[in-house]
Amino acid sequence: MFYKAKLALTFLVCLTSVVAHAQQRNANVLIVHPAVGETINKQEKITYGLFPYYSADKFQEARFLRFLAADSARSTITLQTTFRNGKERSQPFTEREFEDVRNQIERNKMLADSLGQTYFVELIAGSSFTGVLVAQRETELEFTITDLGRITIQKANIRQLVPLTPAQAQRGWEPVGNGTRMFFAPTARNLRKGEGYVQNIDIIFFGANYGITDNFSLGVLFPLVPGLGGVLAITPKVSAPVSEKFSVGAGVLYGRAFGFGGSSGAGIGYGVATYGGADHNATLGLGYVFVDGENESTPVVVVGGATRVSRRFSILNETYITNEGFFGLVGGRIAATRLSGSLGFLYGSYIGGIYPAYVEVAYRFGKTK
Repeated sequence: MFYKAKLALTFLVCLTSVVAHAQQRNANVLIVHPAVGETINKQEKITYGLFPYYSADKFQEARFLRFLAADSARSTITLQTTFRNGKERSQPFTEREFEDVRNQIERNKMLADSLGQTYFVELIAGSSFTGVLVAQRETELEFTITDLGRITIQKANIRQLVPLTPAQAQRGWEPVGNGTRMFFAPTARNLRKGEGYVQNIDIIFFGANYGITDNFSLGVLFPLVPGLGGVLAITPKVSAPVSEKFSVGAGVLYGRAFGFGGSSGAGIGYGVATYGGADHNATLGLGYVFVDGENESTPVVVVGGATRVSRRFSILNETYITNEGFFGLVGGRIAATRLSGSLGFLYGSYIGGIYPAYVEVAYRFGKTK
């Protein structure tokens, strides 16, 4: 009996060894990011804020393994972690979770490489400040602020970090909108959820727009001139970011006149693409005019953009190109966090000069950052 038990135990050990070796042969080490290589050590865990469910004091190292099935058609990702007491733990990871770790390392690497960089920091609670990044730890960042000295902010409490150029840092910086329009023409950047504004154009027009979601906004526009009838226009817009700097969108400007014995409707449906951020962007759009359900066969092309040249001043342009020529607006906007004013000059191939034609005052409400 003893001999048989010993034989069985020997067989089990051999079988386990064979299985383990087979698994090792079918396992490939994955490099989640070049900054950490094949093995993530304790300091890298702290620097890049990785695996918060493992204490840094107990952590020694970790690596990602991809296990291949026998037919090599399927695979799984596992995080293999070794602790300082010698124990090991294996944790399954999805492809999305693995990619999230890579993105987190990239974001924190940029921060680690940016010590001494000035940032505009917006907190989830709604407050904001401008400060110089002086230290980064596993779960917090430390900034130096003029007149306040050093402050420590938990990473989980930060909504956004905006790096500032030396010129921006010197003259001051504040958010002045999401770059959703030029003068009158829209861009493909949308109002964020909870962000909105009301505006008065040329004294006689009143408008309002509001971000219902980060990808859909709705606006209205109507004249303030009393009369027998009335005009009401609606401006729904949908948009989606393709990348951090490129967005596409589509929308409609539809207006309807009431009174005078009846009503009629007209508008323009458009598609638009925008490259750039809130402060500096360029836009190309294509639209078709329709009147009472009948479409014009020739499209209208709009080309324009905006660039922020100082803390409060931006230069804007929008040009409309038709089969009969072109016309547009060029000018500037002075903006603070809530209040802004714009002045545009009309020009064109068949206008014969340049004239002040667009005066606007706008007030932002709700979310301002």
